[in-house]
Amino acid sequence: MRLSRYISVVTLFTCLSVFAYGQAAGNSPERIKRMVESMPYKEIPLSGQFSCSELSNTAMFYTESRNGAIIQLGVRLFSEPIRKAYDPVIISFVERLWAELLLRKTIQGQSSLLKEYGVRIVLGGYPLGSGSFKKLSQAVDLINSMNSLTITTGGNEIDVFMRNANGETLHIYIPASRDLLFQYDKKEHEELMITELAATKEKYTCTPPSATNLSATGNGLLATGGECYMIDSLKNDIFFTKNRSVLFDENYPEESMRNLLMGAVNESKLEGRVLDIRLHTYNKDLKGIKIPMTNFLGYMQKQGFKLYSGSLGRNGEKCQCLLAMYHPVYNYLHILSVSFLPQDLVSQKPVTLKADLSTFIPQHNIKNLFQEK
Repeated sequence: MRLSRYISVVTLFTCLSVFAYGQAAGNSPERIKRMVESMPYKEIPLSGQFSCSELSNTAMFYTESRNGAIIQLGVRLFSEPIRKAYDPVIISFVERLWAELLLRKTIQGQSSLLKEYGVRIVLGGYPLGSGSFKKLSQAVDLINSMNSLTITTGGNEIDVFMRNANGETLHIYIPASRDLLFQYDKKEHEELMITELAATKEKYTCTPPSATNLSATGNGLLATGGECYMIDSLKNDIFFTKNRSVLFDENYPEESMRNLLMGAVNESKLEGRVLDIRLHTYNKDLKGIKIPMTNFLGYMQKQGFKLYSGSLGRNGEKCQCLLAMYHPVYNYLHILSVSFLPQDLVSQKPVTLKADLSTFIPQHNIKNLFQEK
């Protein structure tokens, strides 16, 4: 009787584990879900390492989970110190790519996937499948023996460059594209971002600008910056008064709001300000959110964006300013539009500001927003 009860408990535990795994896989990003379903080894942990001899006798696969869903399936290529020291999105992409390549099994299938993604893996000057670079495992040998790693970003292509003590080199050239680098499609990424925004405790941080290299703006103010993003109306300007103090004055509402959005104004100016945000997203199921302005801007400040601001002028008494948040590594863009009255800037009472947020928008749509050609 005791043995029978033990077998029943083990059977129940196994069934529950399989059920939980199935749920996790079903809730995973579509890209990860497809990878999980393609794995010949089905006893995949929700989070942790496992081997799959059907694909490789040497590679150690791993999964990561969030809120009970698998969000990453990759090959453990890099050590923990490297994972902590370098961009986690790029590192995770390379490890996920390696798992996808092993799923293709043949060099022809792997080369086809790399061509589809626009990725080039170049060992000793030879792309995969050419010259002496005949097997993917050769690149792994160099990764395991590397003594230097450099990741170059900031353009249209990311270069992950490794070298070992013998002077052998490996380049992994990756298009700088959100659609490729992240495991989430646009709809999934929007949902994740809005969920994170609603829960964030980040706070706005003022970075006092230097009052150097100022130029006159034509309306009695001074400004620094001047770098444009795609059009003249979006700049990284910070505005100053004639006595070279950072501007925050309801008599100059648009310039003052732009200073606030750019992180140049003292944190205390945000107290009591709440953004009532209407979302313009691919995911039409997402609803608008209300969030303290300090939390919204604090979250965005932590993401590594380059910030640019602009003005859409006035609609009656109301002013409208834009904040463009461009990520120079992953090449995606958000735009926040805030409507406000001049007195909202300095009011001692709580103020709710209407705002619109467009997420992960194509860069060529910038000109349409400003009606510029």
